[in-house]
Amino acid sequence: MKIRVMVVEDEPPIQRSICQKIEEINENFEVTAAIDNGKDAIQYLKEHSVDVMFVDMNLPIVSGKELLEYTAAENIRVMPVVLSGYTDFEYVKCALSNHAIDYLLKPLKNNELKLVLDKIEEKVRKRKFEEKVQDLEDAVNGLETSQKDGKNQDICSTYSMLLMSVGGGYGYLGENERNYAEIFRSLRLEEKLAEVVPQENFWLVDGKNMNEKLIFIRKGSEPEVNRLNQIFHSLKCSSLTMTAVYYKETVELADIFPVYRLLQKYTREHMIFLKDSVLVYGPEDLCSEFTDWRKEIDRLVHQCGNAGADKIYETFVQLLYLLTVRPTTHKEAVRDIKYFMSQLYRIQPGHREFFEVEEEVQFILENYFTEEEIKKEFCFLLRDTFGAAANDSKDKAILASKMKKYLDENFRTNITNQFLTDRFGFVPSYLGSIFKTHYGMTPIDYVVKKRMDEAKALLENSEMKIKDIANGVGYEDSLYFSKVFKKVTGTSPKEYARLSKRIL
Repeated sequence: MKIRVMVVEDEPPIQRSICQKIEEINENFEVTAAIDNGKDAIQYLKEHSVDVMFVDMNLPIVSGKELLEYTAAENIRVMPVVLSGYTDFEYVKCALSNHAIDYLLKPLKNNELKLVLDKIEEKVRKRKFEEKVQDLEDAVNGLETSQKDGKNQDICSTYSMLLMSVGGGYGYLGENERNYAEIFRSLRLEEKLAEVVPQENFWLVDGKNMNEKLIFIRKGSEPEVNRLNQIFHSLKCSSLTMTAVYYKETVELADIFPVYRLLQKYTREHMIFLKDSVLVYGPEDLCSEFTDWRKEIDRLVHQCGNAGADKIYETFVQLLYLLTVRPTTHKEAVRDIKYFMSQLYRIQPGHREFFEVEEEVQFILENYFTEEEIKKEFCFLLRDTFGAAANDSKDKAILASKMKKYLDENFRTNITNQFLTDRFGFVPSYLGSIFKTHYGMTPIDYVVKKRMDEAKALLENSEMKIKDIANGVGYEDSLYFSKVFKKVTGTSPKEYARLSKRIL
């Protein structure tokens, strides 16, 4: 990456010297324009983009002071460095008020120029990285990029693209309980990628769903698929499966949004049941055929006969083995488990309405991603449904009421499904099913609603900082709070506070 420099100096020998020194001292700088008056400099800035402007204060036609004021007033993204033969206070004041990086006295000393160039290089790299991330985030969200004038030489870069999903490929699963920002931090994904791709050649961008990360790798820097496999299989996330889908073909900035949608769909169709996986996108695979396990499932159901709940659970474990002995898509597994349960109900109706059981099955398969968790949830479900006794509706209403009372009093604390299990003695899927029947949402969704309602009230009626509001309603991470708030309300906390106070 070359940092583009414009030198505005009216004395030819000094101008040549400055241009030569800049390129000799730091090879990452390139002087793209050498101009001898402020008027031509303004015209150049209207037609071209530069990163840094070295400007003499005493210029003909339009002075250096006027040039600085023009760049500030027009919000031109250029870093000024003021050159002068005088330590005049007015010049220094003008430089500072117009955001000059430094004020250098002529003749330039090499050591002083080197320090300034190093400082500029760090700032430019950081700014370009932030601009690139913003462009990529805008593209992911289907928005126009922020840099529309085509001056950015990096804007037409092409990328290889990779979508990484933690947990389900559907985005909304578990978002209200799990802090995905913390989960991704713990994976140290950026550090792992930097082992095989230079850091300036890849970018991590949040997906539209909290459980997604998009990785963009500059064309020509892509590692071998086998190397990517090694990296992703070295990541550890004990309670969630990880699915990475690699789009090998290069993607232009303008095409990122539709490709992102393709990768989301591909993830939903191809994520592997209970296993981490790295998949290479192939459009011909989108309509893949299901494996037909129905005869085998019918055999398993038949062996249940009039068996008790324990025998039915043992049979379910056999089904789970069938679905995990080789890679099976999550979609296939959900279909087959639902088929197993429906056939089971044909020969042995349970104590509960089938639609309730079906909802609970869906809840389990959308929220649990390890074999151990799924066995535990189905063990309880099957014993509750096919066991000798079941709780009546009155007992369930009392349990739901007790949960609501507890959540109303403690929603600011760290409440998870596992915490509710430990407190009320039932597995999360059962508690979630009962609570949703009575209150229209899961316990965790109810906690989020309570938190967001209180956050909105604080934003409307107080001057508290967003960090303090986040802590006050139960979020240690204010960035994560802001993400949840925006997902629920459609706007950021800062914007919500501004709009509500303006309306009042």
